[in-house]
Order: sequence, then structure tokens, then C-alpha cells
Amino acid sequence: MARTCCSSTVSVADSGSSFVGSYVLGMGFVLAPEEREALVTKNRRNAERIFPYLGGEEVNTSPTQSFDRYVINFGEMSLEKAEEWPDLLSIVREKVKPERDQNNREIRKKYWWRFGETTPALYAALADRKRCLVTGIVTKHLMFSFQPTGRVFSHKLFVFPFETNSTFAVLQSRLHGAWTWLLSSTMKTDLNYSASDCFETFPFPQSDPRTKISALEDIGHRLYDARTAYMAETQQGLTQTYNKLKDPDCQDPDILHLRELHLEMDRAVLTAYGWADLADKVPPFTTPQTQADKVALAAFEDVVIDRLFALNAERASAEGLAGKGTTAPRAPSAPRKASSGKPTKSRASNQLDLKVK
Repeated sequence: MARTCCSSTVSVADSGSSFVGSYVLGMGFVLAPEEREALVTKNRRNAERIFPYLGGEEVNTSPTQSFDRYVINFGEMSLEKAEEWPDLLSIVREKVKPERDQNNREIRKKYWWRFGETTPALYAALADRKRCLVTGIVTKHLMFSFQPTGRVFSHKLFVFPFETNSTFAVLQSRLHGAWTWLLSSTMKTDLNYSASDCFETFPFPQSDPRTKISALEDIGHRLYDARTAYMAETQQGLTQTYNKLKDPDCQDPDILHLRELHLEMDRAVLTAYGWADLADKVPPFTTPQTQADKVALAAFEDVVIDRLFALNAERASAEGLAGKGTTAPRAPSAPRKASSGKPTKSRASNQLDLKVK
């Protein structure tokens, strides 16, 4: 089936749904826990501008996905305002300003007490939320998790201001996985997640990705809690956990349970799209070993991707964009497969412009 997707003037991007974290640009902003404690002991007001700092490595490797660093953050303050925290500004002046004075971008020299990229839209989007979804930009497996919003996220993370288990279920499903490996993978074994390529173009079961779907709320919650409990009990991070989930030789009872939950979630997501006919075709949640397993996985992914492309085109048409000068480039009829069995990006798919809701 040839895949045709139309672009649209309305997309998930327009509602502020995906952000790269803050590019701090200066290790002098970063504090160890004991440094933060000393500064707060000296003046309790210093705590107002010191925040937990979280990067992709912590999210992927920490069993609790917790932070182990803090960061001084003046946001978009003027220098005059930042001077109200002299202890903190003194650190930044000493450790950050000399580097910024050598920076080629004039704005980074001028505003040396601010992050290299302050990302105000991200933190505005998180302001009224208690938690959000994050994923590492460079990662071995596609893995999403919730984080409290009262922290600074590094530029090694994509951040999504969603709180529902339904959104988690869809993004963590192998439907989004197949779409992502097609449109955002590299020739290497790791995934280089690009929200502009594979999130902003991804059609959710309902046009608004924040929509709660009861079945997805249930399975998303159960899988997330079981995964969290497993990591805490075994002291393993997300990457180690998914290494075991994908390893067919791993028969640990807890891993078997997590695999079953993933299969249940994939089926629930298919049903949410109205594609229950594919529920009995969901492949095992392990890396395929035999040629027959690889063929079955490839066939499942191709059908899913075809339907997602068709849904994209249908929604773009429904938005009344047909005949308004919008170009609808064609994707390859079937994604090429790497030796790992994962879809790989072709030159044609690199040219896709799929920004629809």
C-alpha cells in the first residue's frame, strides 16, 4: 500500500505538546547536593533559584529515575533581578561568564547568567501540571516515563506536558514504536528520538492526545506501576529492564508479567484506534529470533504504519486542507528493515511533511 500523508496547518505542535529540555550551557550552573545544602544553609532564600536537574542518563539508568544534581536557574530574569541572589550570581559569574565571554553568539555573551536556551514555553506549559512525560533523545529502547514538573529538564530529554495514563499507553505502545523507528531512527542501533519527525506527525486515537480513554487509563496505570515496582525492587533502570523484556532467554516471572502487560496494552491501543482486528496479530514482546518471527513482526508493523498514514491523510482531508496548495509527498510502500528487524528511514520518508493533529 502506498502511503500518502498530507500536511496540515493544525498539529500537536501548535498546542505546545513537545519540547526539548533546557540547554544550560555552562557546568558552573550545576551543583552537587552538598553544594546546594551549603548554599541553602547560608541563606534559605537561595533555595528559590536552585532546582533539581534531570537528564537523559538519569531517566534511563536510575532505578528510581530520580535526579542527583541541582542547577541554578534565573530563568529570563534581568541581571538586576538576579542580583537579589548574590551567592548564586557570584558562582555563575565566576564559573560561567568566562566561557560565555568566548561564545560566538552575542546573546549568550550578553545574558551570561541565563541558560543558553531558557525554553520559557516548556515551563509555561508545565506550570499548571503536576507531572509530565519524558523520553531520552538518545536511547536504546523507546521508553516514556512520568516526572514531577518542579525541576529543570536537560536538553538530553524531550518533555511532553501530558499527565494521563492514556497518553503514556499510546506513546509506549508498539504502534508509536513502529512509527518512531521508521521516521526517527538512525543507521546505528540506538534511537535518536525526534519529536518533529515522529511525535508531531503521529496521529493519536483521538485528535487531542490529552483525551482520556478508560481502557488505556487502566492498562497504562497497571503497566506503569508494575514497571516502577520492578525497577525499584531489582535496582535496575529502564534500559536494563527493557534489555530483559526484549531478551527471549529471560524467563524471570516478573519480566514475563511485564511482557504480558505490554501485550495487553498494545491490544488496548489497537482497539482504541478501532483496529481490534489486529489484536490477535500482536507479536511477542521480545526481539525476534527466527526468520518467521521477523517476518511476522515486519508484517504487523507495516499494517500499523499503513493505517497510521491513512489516518493522517483522513484527518488532514477532514480539516478541509485539500485543494489549498498543500503538497502530499509519498512515503515508501513498505519501510526497509534493518538486520535487527526494526524499520529504518528511507530517503523518501525523510521528505515527509506530516504535521497533522
